[in-house]
Amino acid sequence: MRTKSEKRDCARFDFELPVIIEECGSGVHFNARMFNYSLQGMYFESDLSLLSGARVNVWLANTAGSSLPDINSAEVRWCEEIIGAVVLFNYGAGIRYHQPLTYRELPGQFQVIQGGLKDPGHIKK
Repeated sequence: MRTKSEKRDCARFDFELPVIIEECGSGVHFNARMFNYSLQGMYFESDLSLLSGARVNVWLANTAGSSLPDINSAEVRWCEEIIGAVVLFNYGAGIRYHQPLTYRELPGQFQVIQGGLKDPGHIKK
């Protein structure tokens, strides 16, 4: 995972879920794993090295009980090689959705993790 200090506009929700990533127009799909998301973006790990600014399509894997909305169009904000850890994937990436989520679309059981808003108490369930 990313080790640099980060500032975020939106609260992050810790949630692990398989996702499918496609570089726009390539038609090639890659397995990945989402580790957190917000109203504006997500962090995932995959074996796909992506350039900042690349456009990707993202699909949440069909997981029983998940009420997260499907997310498809996004832009890569950063991608870094994961070095020195025993991991399933070689790269970690942060993306920003082209169409942000709304609080209505978020499940109620998630909790804000480090890097989120200072006062998550405003989140309406």
